[in-house]
Amino acid sequence: MMKAIATHGGRGFECLCGNARMAARALTSIYDEALQPSGLRATQLAVLWAVVALPGSTVKSLARAIAMDATTLTRNLRLLQRDQLIEATEGADRREREIHASVRGRRAFAKAMPLWEAAQKKVERSAGREAREMNRVLLALSRPARH
Repeated sequence: MMKAIATHGGRGFECLCGNARMAARALTSIYDEALQPSGLRATQLAVLWAVVALPGSTVKSLARAIAMDATTLTRNLRLLQRDQLIEATEGADRREREIHASVRGRRAFAKAMPLWEAAQKKVERSAGREAREMNRVLLALSRPARH
């Protein structure tokens, strides 16, 4: 049984996973709203960011880099490919596809970045001094999923 904590109007729990998921939904909304002019959602930007940063990566290596299972990443990549934001080419191993940002994808990424920076600053202001420490902890928690 989850024990409620008297925070956030009684919505909090002594469960890191539940609280992290609630926070993720709230953060995603902030970033989605800020990114609207770019035509990208926060989830799309996260994947496109990895593709831009790691050009020519395979699905498997991208999934490992962003701590996402390959099936979910493949679904996200298909949507980016449908929107002509990425391209998949045959890799050295014919069974693997190398993923690259298209010209359109790089433009969308460039348009989204200032919007992302504004959202990032808004969240950091809201979280206060602890924002950088929270980010460090979240990254540390994501490491086991990368193996």
